[in-house]
Amino acid sequence: MTIVLRPATAHDADAIAALFTASRKLLDFLPPLHSAEEDRAFIADIVLPGQRVTLAVSGDRVAGFLAEEPGWINHLYVAPEALGRGIGSMLLADAKTRHETLELWCFADNRRARRFYEAHGFAEVERTDGSGNEERMPDIRFRWRRS
Repeated sequence: MTIVLRPATAHDADAIAALFTASRKLLDFLPPLHSAEEDRAFIADIVLPGQRVTLAVSGDRVAGFLAEEPGWINHLYVAPEALGRGIGSMLLADAKTRHETLELWCFADNRRARRFYEAHGFAEVERTDGSGNEERMPDIRFRWRRS
């Protein structure tokens, strides 16, 4: 599988939203809060216009995406069928080229993601009880700093 990274455009909203919805369904500890239509509106109306979104593309399929703002990773998702193939690592390495430090939030129960971020040099800096997030699930703030 050849992966190419490229900037997302408004035309990618449907593919990104479908990946986002499918990926979040794997997080069985999260309460279902939004429909696929609401996810699509969120991607099209909030994420794409307000954040830098990089796609990992294989052929004509979106295999992953990373949405960032200065100093923050807001979303990093890989298509369920493409997990474990280095796509998240590629997206993260690309984002690191643009920042001296990066922070992100990760659900405490998302052990796979926590291991991934720790393996890529992120360290825990804060834990919350989840009262400040929409899901009301405990989360962890991670930080990476260029050495």
